[in-house]
Amino acid sequence: VKTPMDEEKVNSLIQQWLQERGYLRSLRTLQEESGFEPEEAELGGQLCSILYEFVELKNSLEDRQVDVLEEERRAAEEDLLSLPEDVSFPSVFDSELRNVHSANIIAVKISPNGDYIATGSADRSTKIVDFETKKVLRSIVAHESPVLSVAFSPASPHLLLSTAMDGSAAVSDANTGQVLATFKHHQKYVIRGVWSPDGELFATCGHDKHVNIYKVVEAEGDEAQEGPRSPSFELIRSKEFVSIPEAITFLSDSTTLVISIRGDNYLHYLDSQSGEDLKVNLNQQGDDHVSFTVLDLVLSPDGKYLLASTDKSRLVLYPVGSSVQLRWYYGAVNDELCQTRACWHPSGAYIYVTSQDQKLYCWRVTSQKVVAQLVGHTGTVRDLDISGDGKTLVSASFDKSLRLWKVTS
Repeated sequence: VKTPMDEEKVNSLIQQWLQERGYLRSLRTLQEESGFEPEEAELGGQLCSILYEFVELKNSLEDRQVDVLEEERRAAEEDLLSLPEDVSFPSVFDSELRNVHSANIIAVKISPNGDYIATGSADRSTKIVDFETKKVLRSIVAHESPVLSVAFSPASPHLLLSTAMDGSAAVSDANTGQVLATFKHHQKYVIRGVWSPDGELFATCGHDKHVNIYKVVEAEGDEAQEGPRSPSFELIRSKEFVSIPEAITFLSDSTTLVISIRGDNYLHYLDSQSGEDLKVNLNQQGDDHVSFTVLDLVLSPDGKYLLASTDKSRLVLYPVGSSVQLRWYYGAVNDELCQTRACWHPSGAYIYVTSQDQKLYCWRVTSQKVVAQLVGHTGTVRDLDISGDGKTLVSASFDKSLRLWKVTS
């Protein structure tokens, strides 16, 4: 079994090397400052051999890493090129909803079953809007400060998760407007809340540098009770990071939560069960330079790719679990002061993102070309979402409006 060399052996190697090459002044200085002088030189030229072996091993590992990345790129490229190209996508203005909120609209989501549009606002309320009639059905007040995110459960579309600036998160019933549970495990803004694809977990992240993961516990009660029973929720994991988590999303396995951290050049793949944190470098060269912060992470419909929207007016497409930067998307304007949001078309062929110039941009995924700019908002576009059939896009803005966009007829 190989063990690390102790300090004296390392010192001996260096002194031997200095003596062999005649660097006697440096040798004496090292002996004086270290207070160590080997009794006799028994190690020969081992230092050079060790250094040469190290360099060879390092080069071999780097070559192997390059080969692995190229293999990952080729496989991902083949999958990407198989995406459909002749898919209709929302790009035409359909209608505008005003008077939904009395203040800026910060968050918006369409329910998986297509029944509702949920919005969160600086007026501290969450509104449930009928998707067909576009009328406000009910108002939910689960927080004491602006609502920063909303998200419907994929498994139980009536369950609505919301997070707020007061450090709270809540789950409400969109059908009734009842607040089912409130969580105050964060100490500062809770900027994101997301569900796992199977609806059994949800996660939140906040400015207190924590990510919390909760489990949905099936409700127990009288079997004779009519109607659905309200579930309960249990905090199963809390993890603190060195800086603010900016974006979170679950992978298709409904167990792994991917997290981006401000000022960090890694994506963290956190196992919600074991707590293992696997870090994947955002830089495909493998260096530790932080060239951008990922402000939004969205998993592709097929679960194979992560779309990372950054603070440098650039979106980057990664295969899940890889450092390979498969595509770059330019055109939208976003910096470190914004809160950019992105979404995928259900076909996987198109992506949308909000922009600081009050527009929404749409790219064809494979070609990286901007195929549409959606213009009409008069304030910062804060959030967006797309319906499950891919025919309707909704955007929310600081101009206090919702705008709906449809496919070209």
